Amino acid sequence: MIKNYLKTIFLKIISIARSEKIILRIYRTYPSDPCELSEIREKLNALSNRAGVKPPTLYTTDLPLPGSFIIGKNPNETALVFPKRLLNLMNPDQIEAMLAHDLVQINDNIGIRTFAAMFASLMTMSASAIRWGAVFTGFGDYNDPAPKMFGTFVMGLVAPPAAALVQTVAKEEYDAKAAELCRDTDKLIQAIENLEKNNITGYPSIGFLCLVDPQKEFLFEELFNSHPSRETRVKILIGMGRTTFQ
Repeated sequence: MIKNYLKTIFLKIISIARSEKIILRIYRTYPSDPCELSEIREKLNALSNRAGVKPPTLYTTDLPLPGSFIIGKNPNETALVFPKRLLNLMNPDQIEAMLAHDLVQINDNIGIRTFAAMFASLMTMSASAIRWGAVFTGFGDYNDPAPKMFGTFVMGLVAPPAAALVQTVAKEEYDAKAAELCRDTDKLIQAIENLEKNNITGYPSIGFLCLVDPQKEFLFEELFNSHPSRETRVKILIGMGRTTFQ
């Protein structure tokens, strides 16, 4: 009884905070024009219908994020963030598999996962802010030893609590569900391999929402890793059968 009561209070706090709005601002997203990304929108609607969920609102960003991700207040109010860099990086089948991985995350925990992403993003951004502060106060360029040392120190302080929150909501395995939704394990394997091959550094706080964890710059960012190794994931998917689902 007490546990359910505390959960209700927590969810109300999340509702008030509107974590998804904050994340959309942090990652400089903007609503996709109805005439823009028509093929992505078609795939998203088709997969949503197949999964039995309401299609999320599509947002795009010019930031080089590790992959697309989905956030929301509840299963009926969600938003999918699609980085434009993926248009020239992935083929339609790989994009479909990645979108399927996003959509299978729409469940009753979407609000908590969104709050975790917001909290972790704000915490880890403080390390970058301190690093830039060192640059502007004369300690050198962004990649010089002194500013980098300041950033590493702050990341060492904020990463453990932020990562601990992320890890509490990143336990569920979505690969199998995504492969079933897109009806082809090969598509998902190729998407994982492509994103790993063309990975980017930064944004550790949203890796658990994406298909792959981003590359890490600071040692403490390893705490945010939520996906098994590529070899392990591929092995598991191959074990499911590299075939088309009926």
